[in-house]
Amino acid sequence: PEQLQHITITAKKPMFEQKIDRMVINVKNSITDAGGTALDVLEKSPGVTVNRQNNTISVNGKNGVVVMINEKISYMPVEALVELLNGISAGNIEKIEIITTPPAKYDAEGNAGYINIVMISNPNTGMNGSYFLTGGYGKKPLGSAGLNFNYRHARTNLFGNYGYDYSGYVQGGSGYTSLTKSAGLVENRTFSSRDASRQVHNARLGIDYQVDSSTVLGALVSGYINHWKMTANNGAAVNLNGVLDSTIRTVDNETNLWHNLMTNLNFQHTFHPGQILYLDANYIYYRDSNPNDYYNQYYKGTSDFVYDEHIQSGKNTPIHFYVFSADYVTTVAKKIKLESGAKLSLSNFTNDISLLRLHPGGWITDSSLSANYLLKENILAAYTTLSFDIDAKTSLKGGLRYEHTGSNLGTTRVANIVDRKYGQLFPTFYISRKIDDNNSLNFSYSRRITRPTFNDLAPFTIFFDPKTFFTGNPALQPAIANSLQASYIHKQFIVSLSYTYEENTIENFQTQHLDTVTNMLYLSAQNFHYEQFVTASFSLPITVNKWWNMQNNLNFNWKQVNTFYNSQPVQLAIVSYNINSTQHFNLPHNYSLELTGFYMSASYFGTARLNPIYRLDAGIQKKLANNRDVFRFTANDMFNSGGYFKYAEHLPIQGTTISGDLNFGMVAFKLTFTHTFGKNTLKASRNVSTGAEEELNRVHN
Repeated sequence: PEQLQHITITAKKPMFEQKIDRMVINVKNSITDAGGTALDVLEKSPGVTVNRQNNTISVNGKNGVVVMINEKISYMPVEALVELLNGISAGNIEKIEIITTPPAKYDAEGNAGYINIVMISNPNTGMNGSYFLTGGYGKKPLGSAGLNFNYRHARTNLFGNYGYDYSGYVQGGSGYTSLTKSAGLVENRTFSSRDASRQVHNARLGIDYQVDSSTVLGALVSGYINHWKMTANNGAAVNLNGVLDSTIRTVDNETNLWHNLMTNLNFQHTFHPGQILYLDANYIYYRDSNPNDYYNQYYKGTSDFVYDEHIQSGKNTPIHFYVFSADYVTTVAKKIKLESGAKLSLSNFTNDISLLRLHPGGWITDSSLSANYLLKENILAAYTTLSFDIDAKTSLKGGLRYEHTGSNLGTTRVANIVDRKYGQLFPTFYISRKIDDNNSLNFSYSRRITRPTFNDLAPFTIFFDPKTFFTGNPALQPAIANSLQASYIHKQFIVSLSYTYEENTIENFQTQHLDTVTNMLYLSAQNFHYEQFVTASFSLPITVNKWWNMQNNLNFNWKQVNTFYNSQPVQLAIVSYNINSTQHFNLPHNYSLELTGFYMSASYFGTARLNPIYRLDAGIQKKLANNRDVFRFTANDMFNSGGYFKYAEHLPIQGTTISGDLNFGMVAFKLTFTHTFGKNTLKASRNVSTGAEEELNRVHN
């Protein structure tokens, strides 16, 4: 008799999968994400809002998001994180997990939960992997390339990936402020025209070695270089009682260069099935160099030259993290599982801020806007989680985490600007009830913290335009959030309802004050008194027929903002919604088509009301007969609308209006070629009873 040599099994995961505590987005299955970035994928994800104007990411209206890459926290300022995600090619991403109710084993940081980006890892034997090439054009040329590989042999698994991305941008924006003074109505009209580009190199290399049937050692090195440069032509026109009074013209040349290196050593040992010890040690390094060169010209009216000035600002920020953790998992009884662990995070950074003005005698440092800030922050945490089955249909999981934080901020001249020590308990609770094979109910509760970022705490000054500054705020306090969530799952349909109450909410890029003498608008991160959120989410996958299926996600949010401005209470509330729909069509001859649409109604970012935005993407894919080569053509943000932010703000300042807009120019048309190489047969199973191979895959992720 003939022996069957190979069996090929083809299965396609849905684009979106809902689990008890997270939404899973299978990026590899999306056509329209080809040639894009991790940030592009998040922009179209259910409940996720990316605000490119303010470099923030929110989930269900909440900004406290912690981002992990392969289960490892990024530990970086949010503006740098947005830049990093904008440089990770979607072609190297396996899936993205949106974890709205994280279990106790995760850090309590972030009121909105976690976003975990899982890079591609291959379980096949031998050498295998893939590479992709993308070329395109939006407002300027675009291009990216990437490679991921996996080599498995005997006890050793070597894996890695590299990605390069180049993006050119043309961005425009404007701002408007008006206030009433004794001399009458004063109006500032500002504009900005940016010619920018970004180059990003991303790399990751790891190895796992199975010492014996119970022990696995692993090491991982990753890093990136993100180089942003921009020339901006900015300006401001000042009107007094409707008559042009003065004009300011500015040329801003900016460079923002981020370097990152992460090293990791990990160890796991299986004592017997269900009893495992994990040890993890990390060193993480970031460095940000951000020089700016401003040339300002001042005119009476539009043409009568008054004077000019030349300013240079610098920001040099090295950041170091040392993170150590230990986790232990054991089965206490037949249906009871216990998890415990501890973690120590030691971090420090130096923020060397300088501002120089050119005088006839040379460059002179402005000491009021220059300083060298030093921050140290240590966090010690411990947790325990117990999960068990009450009966065949009901599961219960509860956890308690304790975190103690010590933060100290000072300068080389002034010590202890901030000196805090505080400890908090963070409980979590889950219960799941399976009604029958098609229906189930889930309920969860969690308490979480959002700490101020390093950059938000350290005072500094960034000039957005001649009349708008952004500064740090060392007075920021941590925010505490309590959240309840209930969900009902019927087959693939999911309905969830959640409520969050957060004290001392940290809102970024808020109006700190409007200087009535200079007409300058100062922005900074602020603590609001409290905020409340109610969110209803619907995940509705529909299979129309064998060649057409769709995924529809709807989110309705009620948000209430409570804060103070000039000692006067401010309360704002809004009901907003967003709709995300993906239509997938399987066509003859290995063609497929995908359409993705997104709409978000008006919403609040702090006290600023954002106008609605929408976006439409389309893509077509062709698989060649060898099943290893794929061509994709995509049209992203076809109407140049998804990155166009308009806002208005109405604070209790008599006769004052603040508004503006900025278009990030995200429209792009791209062609991507992907090739898969190597063996595609799964590694033969070892005769190992401990289940270490399954845990080895966990280390990969």
